Amino acid sequence: MENLNKEKNFVSAVVYLYNDRDRVADFLGRLNRRLSENFFKYEIVCVNDCSTDGTAARVEKFCEENSVKSLTLIDTSFFQGVENRMTAGVDISIGDFVFEFDSCFADYDMSMIMDVYRKSLEGNDIVFAVPKGVSKTSSKLFYTLFNRFSNMRYKIKTQRFSLISRRGINRVKSMGARTVYRKAVYASCGLPVADFDYTPKTDGFDDTQRKVKRDLALNSLILFTDIGYKISASLSVLMALVLAFRAVYTVVIFLSRHPVAGWTTTMLVVSFGFFGIFLLFAFALKYLSLILSLVFSHRQYVIENIRKITK
Repeated sequence: MENLNKEKNFVSAVVYLYNDRDRVADFLGRLNRRLSENFFKYEIVCVNDCSTDGTAARVEKFCEENSVKSLTLIDTSFFQGVENRMTAGVDISIGDFVFEFDSCFADYDMSMIMDVYRKSLEGNDIVFAVPKGVSKTSSKLFYTLFNRFSNMRYKIKTQRFSLISRRGINRVKSMGARTVYRKAVYASCGLPVADFDYTPKTDGFDDTQRKVKRDLALNSLILFTDIGYKISASLSVLMALVLAFRAVYTVVIFLSRHPVAGWTTTMLVVSFGFFGIFLLFAFALKYLSLILSLVFSHRQYVIENIRKITK
């Protein structure tokens, strides 16, 4: 007998897939079961980021073997990363609330999606599912730097999935900003943001996911914080002090008519100076490359095809 106490809001679940053949069926099965138990109307949108291991075929087989109310598969012609592809999935979704799953890896019980949903109903347009005590040293360093230099009221953390209301999606679109780092854009959209903390059952990402996250972390620090400017400014001040000290030292040696003790010290100063200059150039070039990418990449994503593959 059908549960008559199901939620009447339409929800979408956007799932990012990249070479997830071995775990996508289990993840979709648990997700579909939980959604069908709790919502009258729902859809699942799978974004296949040019997987090479047969992930798309496994999704199709899952739909043949299971009762799924609505599942859409978005295929892409080349790999472009989780942020762009998830944006494509959210653009296709039609739900009043949209769950965003960046990975099929789940260190939580799927029943937790209802806890996050209820947290959103309390007046929070964006809710992040935040695992407690799993951040590695590199992640802690990134979030410490990001929160220190970003000037955002909400302090971002490690999160496994998120829920955003349709109002939140519309607000982000109205900002006209490319969603290079969704977590930061959501946190700065001006709508209520909340965390749902939970104790994870396990931990672990593969090497590909770690590399993507490292690249995303560097780009996010440059785009959403002023850490590059502050490092450059600090280095410039330090170099100016070194040069001033060197100038005073040279004058003192000249007035005392002592020979300049010179080669090693001079080379150290010159080397340090060139190091600082090249470091400044590195930051400048990184800024320029990101700005050019944002200005000249008119499309956030490229879709090969969209298939409604439910029975």
